This record gives sequence, structure tokens and C-alpha cells, in this order.
Amino acid sequence: MQRLDDQELQGEIGQAGADFSLRLSLNHRSDYTFDTTVCSDLVYCRLGMSLNNRYHDGTQDTYDVNGVRTPSPTGRKQWLVFKGIQGTINIQQIALDGEDVVYGSTVQAAIKLGFTPTKPIEIRNFGFKSLSIETDTCTEANANCSVGVTNVPGYLTPATVYGGAGFDANNEKGFLGLNVNTNLSLTGSIKIFSCSSGHPRC
Repeated sequence: MQRLDDQELQGEIGQAGADFSLRLSLNHRSDYTFDTTVCSDLVYCRLGMSLNNRYHDGTQDTYDVNGVRTPSPTGRKQWLVFKGIQGTINIQQIALDGEDVVYGSTVQAAIKLGFTPTKPIEIRNFGFKSLSIETDTCTEANANCSVGVTNVPGYLTPATVYGGAGFDANNEKGFLGLNVNTNLSLTGSIKIFSCSSGHPRC
């Protein structure tokens, strides 16, 4: 090893990269099937979203001069609930590197993420079993209750499954399901760089 001063360090040029992989699995066994042990209570294998503070009764909502809505105490919040959410995404290889982005005479350092088409992104049994709109049992202030005296959020509505032996047998009730099994083969790269307002690409 030889010590270098600042001027000598500025004269050195080198580059290194790294390859990494990432595997994300949710509510799955190793064979990509739904894990009924983890999800023995189907209520806890859901994803609930409340969009734009939607309520089942907005007739008494008020609006200020800027159009900002204040929900009325009569409204119970509604949820878009993805039931039986599951899936595995296996990103086999991402190449992490550095590269310059050149625009005219301007050069900007960038992080480069590269993909190899021979190592596709594997998507296995990814999606949800059913989608439904669920409503809280009370308002957030525990008023206007339809059941009980304290609020049970819509995404925790007790699981109700279809009976019989049809396609939806033993699955939670809803109006839409999604299941994706595919290989996503990508080629090319993504460059991530910072720039100021003086850069022509910003």
C-alpha cells in the first residue's frame, strides 16, 4: 500500500459495482401457496384503504370557503378492502453501478440500475382473493353505531366465506379477485441522478 496525497487521489480513476437480489414474500409457503397457518384468521390477511375520507352518509358534511370538507358526525368511514392478499416477487439480479449522464456539455453523476433478460423477475401467485367495500360499525367518535357501542373498522369486518363447491368455495365474499403468475424479463437500465434548476433536463 502506498499513501496518496489529495492531488494524487484526484488523478486516480476507478469504478466498482455490485449485483444484488431481492425476494419479497407475503402470506406464502415455500411452494408459493397461500399460508393458511399464518392466515388462520382471514381478517389479518387483508389490506384496507380509506380513500378521500369516504363516508357512507355525507348529507350533513360542511365545506369552508376553500372547499375543504369537514365530515359530519353521522358518517361511518368506508374502506376498500383487499382480502386474502398474498404473493411472492423474486428479483433475481439488479446490477448497481455508477455512470455519468451527459447532456450537451453538462455531465452529471448518476446511480445506474441494470437488469439482465436471462434473469427475469419472478412473480408467483401474487394478488388478492377478493375485493370489497366495507363500512365501519360506528363513526370515529363512536356515534351513529349500526352494531355495538364502539367502532369496529371496516377492514376488520368478520370473515364471511362462500359455501358450496364452486369456484369461490371457502373464499371470502367480494366482487373481484386478482392472481398473477409470470416472469418479467427486462433489459436496459435506469439512471437516477440529482440536478439543479440550471440543468436543461430538470
